[in-house]
Amino acid sequence: MAKRPPTIPDSELDVLKVLWERGHATVREALETLREAGREWSYATVATLLDRLEGKGLVTSDRRELAFVYRPAITDQEVRQRRVSSLVDKLYEGEPGLLVLHLLKSHPLNPVQAKEVRAVLDGMLGDSSKKRDKDR
Repeated sequence: MAKRPPTIPDSELDVLKVLWERGHATVREALETLREAGREWSYATVATLLDRLEGKGLVTSDRRELAFVYRPAITDQEVRQRRVSSLVDKLYEGEPGLLVLHLLKSHPLNPVQAKEVRAVLDGMLGDSSKKRDKDR
């Protein structure tokens, strides 16, 4: 049986976002960035979250001078992919089309995004949709 990728709770995701934004950070630097964003966490909390992320293989650390410097070992795109896949599996019974329909019905798109979605759908339908349009 394939090993499932580790879960990433929202608190850990907040710390990862700091690392993606900065490229790397010490615990203190991450804490400062998180506090600027409104998080009232302690140094120990951020250190624990980084330790958990490292244990999951989602960040790496190296010791420079007196502090560990943490770097992301996973991209934001990889995390998005995992979270969306999990959402589709858990809430939409593995049917991505149901999620897309829900999003399109409940969250209006601006005209540029709507054109992009239409282009993707047209590409998925291929020549068969163009042929139907010609026959009309």
